[in-house]
Formats: sequence, C-alpha cells, structure tokens
Amino acid sequence: MGARFGELNIETEILSPLGVELVEGSGKGEAETLSICKDAEVILCGGSPQIRATLIRGLTRLKTIVRYGIGVDTIDLAEATRRGIYVANVPDYCIEEVATHTMALILSWVRKLPIAQKSTQDGKWDVTPLKPLQSPQDLTLGLVGFGRIAQAIARMARGIGFQVCAADPYVKKKDMLKKRVQPLPLKRLMGSAHFISLHLPLNPKTYHLIGTEMLRLMKPTAYLVNTARGGLVDEKALKEALQEGGIAGAALDVMEEEPWPPGSVLRGLDNLIVTPHSAWYTERSQKELRRKACVEVIRVLKGKVPKNLVNPDVIRYIGSRKKLII
Repeated sequence: MGARFGELNIETEILSPLGVELVEGSGKGEAETLSICKDAEVILCGGSPQIRATLIRGLTRLKTIVRYGIGVDTIDLAEATRRGIYVANVPDYCIEEVATHTMALILSWVRKLPIAQKSTQDGKWDVTPLKPLQSPQDLTLGLVGFGRIAQAIARMARGIGFQVCAADPYVKKKDMLKKRVQPLPLKRLMGSAHFISLHLPLNPKTYHLIGTEMLRLMKPTAYLVNTARGGLVDEKALKEALQEGGIAGAALDVMEEEPWPPGSVLRGLDNLIVTPHSAWYTERSQKELRRKACVEVIRVLKGKVPKNLVNPDVIRYIGSRKKLII
C-alpha cells in the first residue's frame, strides 16, 4: 500500500491487526509508484501520484484504489473499471473546513484586506484606498455547484447577510429553495453575482469551464473564488481578466499545476490571493480522512464493496478481472 502522511500511526493502528503491510511512498513519479506498489492489492493515495492507465496496467495484483480525499480526477476511472478495480473516495470529510476557508477568502475581498495590508505597510493610515466597501447585505454570492460544501457555504453566507444563488443542473430547484438559495442558470449567475465560488468536480465537461467567455459575463466589480479544482479555471484567461479590469479580483486555493510554479502567468498580481491547497486541512479533518479511508480498505479486505464506490460500473467487470491481468 502507498500512503501520504509520513508516519502511518493511524493506518497502522487500524489496519495492522488485519495483517496489512503498509509501505510508504512519495508518489512523485510513476516509476517510483510502480516499484513500491508492484505487489499491492490496495493503494491509498492523495492528489499525487497520478494513477494513469499505464500505471494501473502495471499493477497486476491491484484490486482497490482508495483516494485520500473527495476528487478522483487524478485516477483513470475508465481503466480501473475495465480491469475490475474498485475506486473509492472520502466525500464526507472537511466539509466545514473548506466552507470556512472559502468564506475567509470571500470576506478577505469583501473587506479588501490585501489592499489594506499593502497600504498600511507602505506607511498609509487611511480608509480611502479601500473605498468603496460594500456590506454583505448588499452583495450576492453565486455558487457554481451545490453539493455538501456549497450548501455549508450557503448556510454561513446567509448568516452573515449575503443573498445566495446557485447553479447546478443535478440539484432540484425546490431543494435549493428549501435552503433559501435562489436557483439560476449558470450564465445568469455569472453575470449577476458579486462573488462567484466554484464547487464542481473536475472532468472533461468542467475543464476550463471558467474561461474567457464566462469571465466576460462577470461584473467588473466581481470576484472569483476557487477552492475546488485548479483545472476548472483557464489561468491565462483569468490573468487577462485580472490585469485588464474585467473582474476586480480572485482568490484561489487550487491551481492547474501544484505546487504553484514560479513561472505561472498568475504570479505577481496584486488583485489575487493564493493559498496552498490548504482549505481541507485541520488536525480534525486530517484524522477523519485517514480513518474513513482505512474503513474502506477494511470493507474490501472483508470481501465487501466500498461504501463510497466512485465507479459502480466496475461490478460487472469484477468477474473478468483475472482474464484481463494475465
């Protein structure tokens, strides 16, 4: 098994009594992962390594991949499914953490804290550079995607005074209305909200969803916030919007390439806040994540289907697995 968090105290406590051998790897390259996991029946993995088709084909004993996290865009689901390999994630952890982090980024721009910080460090003690500041009661937050995290943000934002709207074709309008959130089509939301926060999975349909066309719909006084997946945003288009005044600012916890490369087109922009993919993290959420991932491993070792199975179509391929890996 490959793991992510250094000392495997939690994993050891939970899995060693079942006779599981734990092997740690950095996940920095496919060759290393292939070497470390060549005899693995289960892989526990974070955002790295990329579990591509070539890697999956090389791991002939592999039965299950458990993702330390929610998103599974780093895993070739089609290949795993075809080869009868379960893929599971942990979709119900860090909900409050990501919601809190998202609200912190939003409120940083509501109060223009980056501008205030720079101004005071430059020796100025004046509210003028911050004008105009708007009250949350006069602002609308638009949520693109309305899953668990977005719903938690909606609850927090309404408590502060924001009006909240959301666009999500997979959520019924009546369910949004029950949570006092106005359902809107995506393009209308992009053009009407003062803050737009992304809460979508990354897949071929959502890749670069926020590009030149969508950014041009936004108000020049609006802000974009992304704590979901970096690939949702076309960073070159975002740079142009930020530099040319198409939007007022942005706040990103995720980037297309992580760690954030020194040569990124988004480096050096004063109207951009970047945090290091830390929205998910508290000590509590990290422990919860690791325990829940281990529970999925236990289910598989006991011959059960993972509780949070991402690729349910795999069931019909399980019987042909031996034939595929010969």
